[in-house]
Amino acid sequence: MANKNKKRETQNDADALGMSSTEKILRRIHELYEKGLCADDAEGGTIGLLEIAHDPLLNVQGVWKPRKKVNVMIVGNHSAGKSSFINWYVGESVQTTGVAIETRGFTYVTSGRKRETLKGDATFAFYDHIGGLREFKGVEENVFTEISTSKDRNFACVDFVDTPGLVDGEMEYPFDVVESIAWLADHVDLILCFFDPIGQALCKRTMTAVERLNEKHAEKLAYYMSKADQVEKEHDRQRVLIQITQNLAGRIKNSHAFKLPTIYLPRDDLAVPIPNAIEEVCEDVDKAIRLTVQKNLTTMKDDCAKIVKAIDARGEEDARRKKDNAARTIKGWAFMFAGWLVLSLLAYVATLETFALRPVAVAMRVHALPRLSEDEFPVARAVMTGLLPTEVAEGEVAAKRWMGVENGGLYAMAWLSVAYVTLQVMKRKAWRGREARLTKREWKKLEGYRAYAIEVSAVREELYKEYFKQLHEGDGY
Repeated sequence: MANKNKKRETQNDADALGMSSTEKILRRIHELYEKGLCADDAEGGTIGLLEIAHDPLLNVQGVWKPRKKVNVMIVGNHSAGKSSFINWYVGESVQTTGVAIETRGFTYVTSGRKRETLKGDATFAFYDHIGGLREFKGVEENVFTEISTSKDRNFACVDFVDTPGLVDGEMEYPFDVVESIAWLADHVDLILCFFDPIGQALCKRTMTAVERLNEKHAEKLAYYMSKADQVEKEHDRQRVLIQITQNLAGRIKNSHAFKLPTIYLPRDDLAVPIPNAIEEVCEDVDKAIRLTVQKNLTTMKDDCAKIVKAIDARGEEDARRKKDNAARTIKGWAFMFAGWLVLSLLAYVATLETFALRPVAVAMRVHALPRLSEDEFPVARAVMTGLLPTEVAEGEVAAKRWMGVENGGLYAMAWLSVAYVTLQVMKRKAWRGREARLTKREWKKLEGYRAYAIEVSAVREELYKEYFKQLHEGDGY
């Protein structure tokens, strides 16, 4: 009951913040990985899927915390309108625009509760998944984050990555700009390529970047001719579109499905209407968000299955260890009893050899046997007589006692000693080879993990229902 109340409080908090259904779902998935079912538990009594997966008891590989937002990277030549589009989408001037090359580094634009600017080190701490970008010399000083409080469109679910404006000529970048863009492409969900019809859309750096991005991320790419309103005549726009298309044809994959819509920031003073697909860009972003929600929900299902499978495997391993330990225990006892038997034989042979020594045999024959009358000590007399060599009774001590081999008793003692030591070593090896098994506390912990994974799967079903509901009702966008 307490868990249900806490879930209800979390939902109420999300509603109070004015979150869309999509944002709520992405946030909830993130919380299930990071904090657990009771994300607002002040006592810290719950843990998330990520901590469970990384528990040494399970050590599940390939489980990562999904991001709460979709990452959209915008690539293009200098003055292609990348920063202007971000400002328009966000509804706030968070990025500097102008004819000068304003963007020489990477800028993350994200939503938050307070307007703030983060520099390099703070940005890498905020976005820990891009730590590898630091390997590019000169990048760290040129990475920033702009936090905006805007709630326009679906900005709360998006992190934009504004990339350096690409130009040719004598322009020098403080880092390998094309390779760093290609590296960041591994960590984004959508890549928008803007081409400026009056700038350097066809510059070598832009074409190289597009070619590199197509090597691994063709399915993430969407192409647009930006600032279409700055080309007044229709035939000039068509000419530019053909030029860009021809230059891209040999560099992109799936060219048969290639589209290059014209876009520009909405304005009311156009003399002649120009086709504007800027809402298609927004739809591409929204589609990426929807796909990310689906992907995260599927990933959560797979990760829960991985955890349950790891728990089952741990149980099977513990059962195998139990069976193996039992076998080793039986072997250890067998070797121990065999060792006792060999030790007894060794003691018997040693006793025979001792009685076979002439001084001992004579002393026993002369002094001990006469004191043991057959009436009073029949057993002791019989034992001593059996231990003494027959030859002693006749006045001589046998030189060969064991199968006619001289000093055979000593050889027998040596072999029995070796056998005893070997059995002791094998006994210790059998017992020490027993593997550690799960304790009752660990079993209880694993069963708790199993119940948690099952409960998370149930929550996932509810999130899917909420997702489908907002699709039907048009909520969340």
